[in-house]
Amino acid sequence: MSGFLTVQHAHSPVYRVVRRTWKDPLDASFSRNRPGNRWNTAEFPALYCCCHPGVARAVVLDVFRLAGVELADLQPAAMPQLVEVSWGGEVVDVASTEGVAATGFPLDYPKAVSKSQTRRSAHEWYARGAEGVVCRSASIARTGFATWTGTHIRWGEIAIFIQNAKRRPRLVRRRRDLEWVSKP
Repeated sequence: MSGFLTVQHAHSPVYRVVRRTWKDPLDASFSRNRPGNRWNTAEFPALYCCCHPGVARAVVLDVFRLAGVELADLQPAAMPQLVEVSWGGEVVDVASTEGVAATGFPLDYPKAVSKSQTRRSAHEWYARGAEGVVCRSASIARTGFATWTGTHIRWGEIAIFIQNAKRRPRLVRRRRDLEWVSKP
């Protein structure tokens, strides 16, 4: 069983990237059907969010790069939309050096840590009642960033275990613009 430290995740909003056509951007149920997710399994959903719009931008550009598409190639229904979400709770810390060490992951996490490893740990933490995970963004890491110091807000992501969350996430607003994607 993997160990862990928890922290109170209190900054708000957090940011979630969805397709413009999604009726409920807080519906995490589809995450159960994605075998490649990092922080959940088919047994429980996770609501994936970013701690800063810049992280959301990095995630979208990473997905585009991996898929070989550009924003201009997308049909309107597939265009990304940034939604602001209000939520706070006690989460497993996979962001700080101390938190990463407690998990048993290498200190240069997310490097050299597979999604199957993080899913196994998340499954254990979920079963133990964790409300979610705050972690270093793998998309940010793929840009070459490796200075995981100071507040996690500029480089962190959060996966909220909806079924364990003591407080439900609340939609604050949907951003209709695409400036958050085009401006670093």
